[in-house]
Amino acid sequence: MRVFLDTNVLVSAFLTRGLCRDLLRSALEDHETLVSKLVVDEFVKVLREKIGVSEDELEKVLMTLDGVEVVKDHGGVPETEELEPNDAVILSAALAAEADVFVTGDQGILAESHRLSVDVVSPRRFMERTSRPDAYAIRTNHENDPRVSEASADTTRECAFEFALSIVKLCRSLEDQRHEVLARRLLRAGTSIGASIEEAGAAESRREYGHKMAIASKEARETNYWLRLLDESEVAREINFEPYLEKSLELIRLLTAIVKTASRRTLS
Repeated sequence: MRVFLDTNVLVSAFLTRGLCRDLLRSALEDHETLVSKLVVDEFVKVLREKIGVSEDELEKVLMTLDGVEVVKDHGGVPETEELEPNDAVILSAALAAEADVFVTGDQGILAESHRLSVDVVSPRRFMERTSRPDAYAIRTNHENDPRVSEASADTTRECAFEFALSIVKLCRSLEDQRHEVLARRLLRAGTSIGASIEEAGAAESRREYGHKMAIASKEARETNYWLRLLDESEVAREINFEPYLEKSLELIRLLTAIVKTASRRTLS
């Protein structure tokens, strides 16, 4: 698998012991690891200017990246305009290099993942997925294959149900902390995703199926909105919303691909 690493992943891998360092080791040992020239330039700049790494130390660090393929920066623009200029250039390089997955800790890029044709995941999510041998068996660029579409729909249904269970538990905690109004809105949206997907399973036409999945996609986006609001408002600081945000983004990405496929088939 071709794994493209963002600058923040490299920086974390070399400055801290933990998830990103394990990720880099895994990527080098088990996958084709990619970065772009801009990623390397940003990485070197951070080590020099913010960390104060000496030139000798920097040379040693760069030697450890000998197994990483450095691809050219690309002038194309990915399918979103909601990104910082450098992020857009880096993503374009990943797309041009035909990366299978783009790993980043940047919440702005993760929030736009559903608009991109490359699978964008956080470091934690990448490690969780690669721990399962069939994690990347389904590729959304094979949407014309009905077996892939069925498998993708089944995966999305399971993800939505597990997500709904986690949202129920989260909302209980929010209600205990007297955040009943936000909890009710989040609960309705978070559990409606799976309900709409289940209804799509009984659809009597392609058009109805696509409509139900589109509703599920809207509910996933609304859920992500309430989660972001709770997280950034810090009304419940003791709760880590990151796992819920990541899961909602994954559902948005899966549902967007399914809706696009359903739309094309309806028109064909």
